[in-house]
Amino acid sequence: MRRLAGWTMLICAAAPAGALAQSVKDVIPTGEPNCAVDVPPASAGLAATPGGVVVVHPRNAALPASYTGCKLLWIVDGDRMLRFATLYFEAGKLRTAAAHDIRDRGAKLEAACAFPEGKSLLPGAGRKVPDSGCKGFAGDDFYGLHLPTWPRTCLTAPDSAVCQKDPE
Repeated sequence: MRRLAGWTMLICAAAPAGALAQSVKDVIPTGEPNCAVDVPPASAGLAATPGGVVVVHPRNAALPASYTGCKLLWIVDGDRMLRFATLYFEAGKLRTAAAHDIRDRGAKLEAACAFPEGKSLLPGAGRKVPDSGCKGFAGDDFYGLHLPTWPRTCLTAPDSAVCQKDPE
């Protein structure tokens, strides 16, 4: 299991976006693969964390090492899926990470960081997330291109054989 410390800090410390960035489309190229996905598709996978289960789309099998597009993360809260992160990759490298307000049905943008610089894209918004808020998690496997996941069916049928195997 992976710790979510970096995102926990980013989600909790970040304030709503200011005038420069109002939505994900202001910091993420929504025309790229998977960047406009709003709800987790059936093909999404599950990653276990100390705090619960995260739904991940797309899964590793759909992500070549040179992938350009988005990886989306949702927190599972009962039967609700709350989007908390959009990760944009170019040629397999993390370029932009956007944190969403999980309390907002529209997954309002709360913070965004550019990589490899580790720069805040919202330094003057809300609590003014500084560049230091963007450092430290870009190298964490949880935010990397390939995150091992189980099939989404493991959410409702955790005793099935596929769910007893290591995540892929």
